[in-house]
Amino acid sequence: MSFVSSSVPSRDSAPAPPVTAAPPGPRRARPAWLTAVAVVLIALNLRLGISSASALLEALRTDLALPSAVAALLPTLPTLCFAAAGAGTGALARRVGAERAVLLALAALTAGLAIRAVPAVWALLAGTALGMSGLALCNVLLPTLVRTHFPGRTGLLTGVYTTTLALGAAAASAVSVPLADSVGSPSLGLAVWAVPALAALVVWAAVRARAPRAADGSVGGPGGRISLRAVARTRLGALVTVYFGLQALNAYAVVGWLPSLLSGQGMSEGAAGAVLAVTQAVGIPVSFVVLAAAKGPGRLRGAFVGVSLAMLAGFTGLLLAPVALPMVWAVLVGLGMCSFPLVLAVIAQSGSSPAETTALSTLSQSLGYLLAALGPLAVGLLHGATGGWTAPMAALLVTAAAQLAAGVLLSRCRGDG
Repeated sequence: MSFVSSSVPSRDSAPAPPVTAAPPGPRRARPAWLTAVAVVLIALNLRLGISSASALLEALRTDLALPSAVAALLPTLPTLCFAAAGAGTGALARRVGAERAVLLALAALTAGLAIRAVPAVWALLAGTALGMSGLALCNVLLPTLVRTHFPGRTGLLTGVYTTTLALGAAAASAVSVPLADSVGSPSLGLAVWAVPALAALVVWAAVRARAPRAADGSVGGPGGRISLRAVARTRLGALVTVYFGLQALNAYAVVGWLPSLLSGQGMSEGAAGAVLAVTQAVGIPVSFVVLAAAKGPGRLRGAFVGVSLAMLAGFTGLLLAPVALPMVWAVLVGLGMCSFPLVLAVIAQSGSSPAETTALSTLSQSLGYLLAALGPLAVGLLHGATGGWTAPMAALLVTAAAQLAAGVLLSRCRGDG
């Protein structure tokens, strides 16, 4: 499905002719399994640095004597980095090639997470900004890599990597507190997650070493330029961006503040981290089911509606009785967060070329994460202003309802409703 053609033409809105790669020699062939393993490892790292910081927020606040403004900024910083760095992903990919851009992104992620080992506020913020900027590039480029290297299996690979992403997020939420206790410092507990990032960097470097060279010397070719303004002026581009932003706003508000909400109601930090882990772990088996259910004609709308209703129910429980049935609310919210693989699948399957897919991914994730940054920030500000969680959860109910409406409109745009 091409979306650029429906916009007003502009000088840079048409894709450039495809770059023809030189035939690889027998020793330069890239095994599909190695690329798949690399994609899975990258996906594993996409939320480790975020979930670990969320689970350790209260410990960091105490250990580093974090000012209130810094404590409110920390859960918001990843989404701000995703918005700012993600906006430049397309230009970087055109300049150096998508695969080299991913290599640079993984290097930034590894370095940023390692910097957070220093027990100082500046290191926490600087390491988070650098690492999350690396994540931003990976977030935007993964749908393009999947489409480029596995064109007939976009749904399967999207399910695999979003499931792995959820597994990593759940693991980080569950073990970050005991891990930090075992190493004697929440800062060191954060830095441990640089190890899996380094593993992804090494494997992706091996993928690039075995990749055929394109005619222009870059691996995989940088592709043509697609105007983001042209994409934004299409109905699909606008709806995907709005939906992506709303689901990310809700998800990052939960990841950033759910442990604090539960801790404020008397639950221990370890137990609160476990509840957050359940929220993220639910997506591990359910993502494949949701993606499979959305494949048939007329089913995408049902999938969008189902995950949004689950999110609304979970938020209602957290508003009315947060510690009465926390695992029930965690499961419902986790089902709601399966909206993420759904919208990624829509992105990966949209556009008539990898360049168009990259443009849609760049637009939706840069602007979407800018909108999403309001979630953790607004929750923190509302909680600080009111001293409770009623106002923040009521606001999230409104955004969850807006996500439901956007999902229905997006499914109609895709000819599915």
